[in-house]
Amino acid sequence: EVEKHEMATKDEEFVKRMKMLKTNFGDFVFDDLLNQPSPRLFSSHLSGKNLLPKKLFDGWKDGDDCAINGDVSNGDKAGTMNKGIGRLIVVVRNLKDTLVSLHHFRGVPKDGWLGNEHGPGSYARAIDIENCPNAFGSSFLWVKRSGEVVDAVGPERALVLQYEDLKLDFDTQLQRINDFLGLSKLTDAKAKAVAAECAAKSMKEKTGGRFKMIIRKGMVGDWQNYLDDERWEEFDRVFDKVLGGVDIAEPLRQYQCKEGLDEMTAAQEKS
Repeated sequence: EVEKHEMATKDEEFVKRMKMLKTNFGDFVFDDLLNQPSPRLFSSHLSGKNLLPKKLFDGWKDGDDCAINGDVSNGDKAGTMNKGIGRLIVVVRNLKDTLVSLHHFRGVPKDGWLGNEHGPGSYARAIDIENCPNAFGSSFLWVKRSGEVVDAVGPERALVLQYEDLKLDFDTQLQRINDFLGLSKLTDAKAKAVAAECAAKSMKEKTGGRFKMIIRKGMVGDWQNYLDDERWEEFDRVFDKVLGGVDIAEPLRQYQCKEGLDEMTAAQEKS
């Protein structure tokens, strides 16, 4: 009887979780993604070559499992090695604001920032690279793996955007995306319409609750309102150890130090 009760409870929790996912993220399955009309768009938090479509990279073979479907082969025979196809856009955000965002995601965790009887706390989870107890994985390793993917795909088919640049100068970044995708000229009217649709307020209001759960502030530099200098300095040391020399990580440094944020604010005020 106890076993049946436990199974029923798990089934109930699963149904509740699936209902939440469908309500907030859409009721679609993998085949729906595959059957999109061309050009198809895949949005994902996944990183690393082993979790992304094989055909994105050089060296895929006709008939490879998990490759993007469609008649897009560059080879004539099964087993032929092909050049990568498709384009990749990676959006990165400074990891201190990312940590603050994760801390508040779906509500503040029971173990708080620094831990208690419920767990180690958001801060300890974030800097624990080896054990990585975070449910969403290590942000440090996500950036590192994304950098490896960008290098593998190459600059002609991979574009890196900083979240902060999108916040501070959306028009310029939108033009970069438009040029990268080879789209027709971006008119002022279309640019304004896209900017309006991408604003946090607009997404909260128009998506039927989908983004209300995950959009909080979206600020640049909000991390300064949390923790102390000693812990942020330790965070910087972890950043240097894991991401030192990683190209896509270097621009994030200016948003992870108070001096860089002060310079950014001053520049904004002058413009």
